[in-house]
Amino acid sequence: MSVYNSSNTDDNMSMNNNSNTDDNISMHNNGNTDDNISMHNNGNTDDNISMNNNSTANNDNTSDDNAYTIIKHNRFQPNSKYFTIMLYGLAFVLGSILLVRIVGSFNNTVKLLGQAIEVIAPFLGGAFIAFILYPLVRFFYRRLFKEKLHMKSDRLAKWLSILVTYAIAIGIIAVLLVFILPQLYTSITDILDKLPVWYNNVTIFIADFEKNHKDLGFIDYNIINEHLTSLYPKILSYLTDILTNILPYVVNTSMAIIKGLINLIISVMVSVYMISDHKNIFYQFKRLLYAVFPKQAADTARTICRESANIFIKFMYGKAIDSLIIGIICFICMTIFRFPYTVLISVIVGITNMIPYFGPYIGGVLGGIIIVIINPLQVIFFAIMILIIQQFDGLFLGPKILGNSTGLKPLWVIFAIVVGGAMFGVLGMFLGVPTMAVICYILNIIIEHFLKKRNITVQPYDSPDKM
Repeated sequence: MSVYNSSNTDDNMSMNNNSNTDDNISMHNNGNTDDNISMHNNGNTDDNISMNNNSTANNDNTSDDNAYTIIKHNRFQPNSKYFTIMLYGLAFVLGSILLVRIVGSFNNTVKLLGQAIEVIAPFLGGAFIAFILYPLVRFFYRRLFKEKLHMKSDRLAKWLSILVTYAIAIGIIAVLLVFILPQLYTSITDILDKLPVWYNNVTIFIADFEKNHKDLGFIDYNIINEHLTSLYPKILSYLTDILTNILPYVVNTSMAIIKGLINLIISVMVSVYMISDHKNIFYQFKRLLYAVFPKQAADTARTICRESANIFIKFMYGKAIDSLIIGIICFICMTIFRFPYTVLISVIVGITNMIPYFGPYIGGVLGGIIIVIINPLQVIFFAIMILIIQQFDGLFLGPKILGNSTGLKPLWVIFAIVVGGAMFGVLGMFLGVPTMAVICYILNIIIEHFLKKRNITVQPYDSPDKM
C-alpha cells in the first residue's frame, strides 16, 4: 500500500517519512527496531531499515554495520569501564561518610553497633549453629539415607537428616545438663565450703614449718602471715557481698537466662531454616556475587569462601573430638588414682584443651589449684598424669585427628591465641587459631595473585650456613 509519494514492495509498507515493517519500525528522526536502526530519509528492509533517497543493497549493508556499532557503544553494559568507575566511586563516598560518622561520634557508634548486634544476635547465632551442624546433616543425607537406605525422596531424606542431627545435638546437651552439671555444682559448692578449713590448714602448716625451719633466713614468715591474714577477710567480704546482693543478682541472672533461652530458640529455628533452604541461600549469594564482581573475581571469591569454611570446620570438629577424648582419658585416670573432683577437673581439662599449646597448661594449673585445697601432696601425681596425657595428645592423638588442618606454624598459632585472648577473652583464644588460618589462606592467595601478575618467582630462603 502506498500513500503520498511512496513506493510499494512485497515485504515493506512505507509512508511519507514514516515506515513500518513486521519486525522493525523506522520514522524520520525517530526509529525503533528490534535489532538495528539506521536513520536518514527513506528506505525499508525486512530486518533493518535504512532511509535515504537512493538506497542500494550495498548501502543497506553499510548502514547496518554502522547502526550495530552505534547501538553496541550506547547499550548499557554492567561490566563496562564507566559502570565500574561509578560503582567504586559510590563505594568510596559511602565509606567516607561512614568513616566520618564513626570518628565523629565514636561512643554513640559503638553503642548503636552493640544494640544492632543484640537485635540480630539470634540470626547470627542461627547462622553459627547452621554452619557447625550442616556438615553432619550432609553426612547423614549422603552416607545414611542415600547410600545405605537408598531413599528415593530427596526432601524426606533431607528432613530426616536434619532431625537426626538436631536430636544428637540436643541429646549431648541433655547429658551435660542432667549428669555433668549437677556434679559440677556440687563440686564447686563443696570447694567453697572447704575454703575456711583449707585456710586453717595452710596457716597451721606455715606455723609448723616456721617453728621447725627457723634457720632458713631467706624466708620472711611475717610477710607470708600478713598476706594470709589479709586474704581470708577479703574472701569472706567477697562472699558476703555476693550473699547480700543475691536477690538482684538472681533477678538479673534469671532475666538473662530467659532472654538467652528465647534467643536460643529463635537461633535454632533460624538454623533449621538455613540448613533446609541452603541451596536457595547459596544461589542468592551467588547471584549477588556475580552481579557485583567480574566473573573471575567472583569465582575466586567463591573458592576462598569454600576453602575458608573447610579450614574452620575441620579445625573445630577435629579439636572438639580431640578434647572430648582427652577429657574422658583424664576422667578415667583420675578415677583410677582416686583424685578428688574428677568430673569438674576432667571437664576443665577437656574444655581448655580446645586452646592449642596453652590450653593443656591452663587446665592443668586450674585442676592443680582445686586439688591442692583438698590434698597438697596429690598435686605432684596430678601434674605427672597431666604431663603424660598431654604428651600423648601432642605426639600421637592430635596429629592423627587434626593433621595439619590449619597449616599454621607454631609462631602464628601462639600469636593468634595471644591476640585473640587479649581482644575477645576466652572466646578469642578458642577461635583465634582457625580465624588466623583463614586470614593466612586469604593473604596467601592475594600474594600469589600479585606475584603471578608481575611474573615473579620467589625462591625459599636458603641460609649460607645451612641452618
